[in-house]
Amino acid sequence: MNNQTKAREMCSKLSSDDHFEVFFDGDCPLCKREINMIRGKDKRQQLVLTDISAADFRPPEGFSLDQLMRSIHGKLPTGEYVVGVEVFRQIYRRLGFQKTVRFSQIPGIGGLLNAGYFAFAKLRYWHAMHRVKKRVSLTQ
Repeated sequence: MNNQTKAREMCSKLSSDDHFEVFFDGDCPLCKREINMIRGKDKRQQLVLTDISAADFRPPEGFSLDQLMRSIHGKLPTGEYVVGVEVFRQIYRRLGFQKTVRFSQIPGIGGLLNAGYFAFAKLRYWHAMHRVKKRVSLTQ
């Protein structure tokens, strides 16, 4: 059973009270905009939004900051982690966008979304590292 199939099964079993933690880069302008939109729609406060760029952030056990910077991660109420598009499916399910979630799970569509997200994540990571290098060089 692959990660997507397991997550799909968990989606149908999770109650609306289950919290989902999202690890995002608050220094990324696009990420920040998306998280602010999500925060505004999370009326039942089912999401824990953790900014990995915060000075006091410590990665969860088993993860490095670099891993978390390379793609969006989420922690399910069961303690399992999901990555990439599955994080957005978990978010949007909790926000009530079931049609969007179902659409994203169509085999061809899901594959395209995953490929597109990981291409974006690679570019976003490059920009994030460029920002860090720029900051470091300015302080020296």
